[in-house]
Amino acid sequence: MSLIVRSEEPLDRATALEVDRLAFDSDEEPAIVEIVRDLEGSFALVAEQDGNVVGHIQFSRAWVGPSAVTALGPIGVLPEAQGRGAGSALVRAGLEEAGRRGEIAVVLLGSPANYPRFGFEPASSYGLSNPFAGIAEGDFVIAEEDFMLVPLDERARRLAGPVRWHPSFGQVG
Repeated sequence: MSLIVRSEEPLDRATALEVDRLAFDSDEEPAIVEIVRDLEGSFALVAEQDGNVVGHIQFSRAWVGPSAVTALGPIGVLPEAQGRGAGSALVRAGLEEAGRRGEIAVVLLGSPANYPRFGFEPASSYGLSNPFAGIAEGDFVIAEEDFMLVPLDERARRLAGPVRWHPSFGQVG
């Protein structure tokens, strides 16, 4: 049972949305994917096991001040396939692809317990702040530490200014 991570193909699109829907038990993440997936700077990968898509990761354009960067998310793995390495494989392959595309950095909102192992650092160490900090999502409050960045080249150290995700992520302002 080998895991294959590859670029999302047109025939994978409906399945990828269903993976995200099941992984998050929500329609919000699939809606974000549908909005950003065809925009400039966006790309997606899928994890396939035994011919079935079990995971999906979406990348889209974000900006730090005037500089374009890549935003990671959402990333979903079918509940029955979680904990078996598909998510990690998707993140690693996605970061490699972003580097091949010449991106400056990848940003995300995620758990500081999960992402440092992939090279993510607190964005605050770059002088950047989390535009979502303090916003409550149900019982969960987004913290400054949840905003992370992985530099892909030396230009990342020169990033400055407000961070903007695509409007589909719900950022105000």
